[in-house]
Amino acid sequence: MFIISIPLQYLHAIGTFQGILLTIMLLLGRGTTNAGRVLGVWCLFMALYFCSPLIIVHSDNLVLANFIGWGYFIPASFGAFLYLYCRSAIINKPFHFFDFFHSIPFLLCIILNLDYLLTAPLDRIALVYNGQREQDIVLITQLIMFLQAFVYLGFSIQLIVKFKKQADDTLSSFNPNIFIWLWILLSMYTVVWLIEVAGVLLNGNYILAIVSDILFLCLIYSISMAQWREPKLFFIDKLISFPVIKKEVKTESFDSETRKNLLDDILEFMNDKQPYLDNNLTIDSLAISIGLSSHHLSEVLNQQAKQNFYQFINEYRVNFICERIFEEQNRKILDLAMDAGFSSKSTFNAVFKQFKGITPSQYRKEQNNKN
Repeated sequence: MFIISIPLQYLHAIGTFQGILLTIMLLLGRGTTNAGRVLGVWCLFMALYFCSPLIIVHSDNLVLANFIGWGYFIPASFGAFLYLYCRSAIINKPFHFFDFFHSIPFLLCIILNLDYLLTAPLDRIALVYNGQREQDIVLITQLIMFLQAFVYLGFSIQLIVKFKKQADDTLSSFNPNIFIWLWILLSMYTVVWLIEVAGVLLNGNYILAIVSDILFLCLIYSISMAQWREPKLFFIDKLISFPVIKKEVKTESFDSETRKNLLDDILEFMNDKQPYLDNNLTIDSLAISIGLSSHHLSEVLNQQAKQNFYQFINEYRVNFICERIFEEQNRKILDLAMDAGFSSKSTFNAVFKQFKGITPSQYRKEQNNKN
């Protein structure tokens, strides 16, 4: 019988239990989103992967013995889960039939090792720990796992970059910190897989393998718990579509003089009508009010004002607050933010600090000290 230390058995048991618990919470809890469902299935896969050593320990149980080895190949699905989670979290896109194609790396690993998985349970243990498995199959399986991890990492990075650009170009209100946290998630995911690669290159370093597993477990379960508490953790409201951006030669509709005149008209409209006070303002609604197409408005802002729509609108909002933050001392800063068109406290604080480099409270204090 294969033996692992008692502390590690406890660790794997706790990891398995937490994964199953989070799966139930995310899949059956109230207000669950598509991102929550993706995480729920991911947690289930993590639980199955983490309980694999426990199955070997209790291989004398004939029922459990039949599952020996099946969990080894589960990490080949983690890249797809990451990509689907990032996509679903930002726009809550439902699962589509073609998304099943993302399971191909995992299925390939199963198919390549099917002869091993169909052997008698005790023979599977002997094949692994006596080093009698075909090394070509083992290497190809590892290669598939690493390739899917970093290929889907690339897909996820591209996805987030496009979503960020789309939000900048079309929305006036969203919390920029959402994308910071997504970058942190991708960075931690990268570190875990780099440790895994290092472990293989160092002839299957057992310590590095344990470290990477624990880090991965902590990462996914932490995100899952946060997602359960806040179902729209990374959701960008009104960013409801994800159009395919075709590569084409960019053409400018206006010459520089025309863009300058249009920008003057836009600035006059902004100062007179103050449309930025509407927290639901989008580039489409502003373009209609001005009498331009959203494409032409975007061109003028990008080419002439050197700002995207998000920057252009929120600069007005921040300036609106700064003009009143000292004059209206008796009013709460958050009330001023809501008047200025911000939709939430978190969005306001993040945007204000992005423009001014300090928090709103620090800004008010500085203004009071100057006067």
